[in-house]
Amino acid sequence: MEMYEEDRLEALEERRRDEAKDRPDRPSLEERFGPGSFGCHEAMHVTQLVVDLIERQLVQHSAVLLNPVWYAQVREAQALLYRAYSAAADEHLGAPSPEGGPSGGSSGMKG
Repeated sequence: MEMYEEDRLEALEERRRDEAKDRPDRPSLEERFGPGSFGCHEAMHVTQLVVDLIERQLVQHSAVLLNPVWYAQVREAQALLYRAYSAAADEHLGAPSPEGGPSGGSSGMKG
């Protein structure tokens, strides 16, 4: 994880700079994309879509089934993304919603 931290911090700094220049009055990234926000839910949803896409389009692909190394790597990628989804869900669903209640409550939203 540490090997990507420098890249993440650089990308985050660039995003903050761009946002401050383009829309200085906009709510912070934390408000719009932090746990409990719609933006966080959106990221969870996209992660789940990619996990499902890997299952449908790669895990069952004949070229992948023929090659044990590819198959193992595809499964590892899928498992890693699912762990990211689960970690995000734990934070997102445990965070207070903007109204002050739990964001995962009775909204019926699924990741």
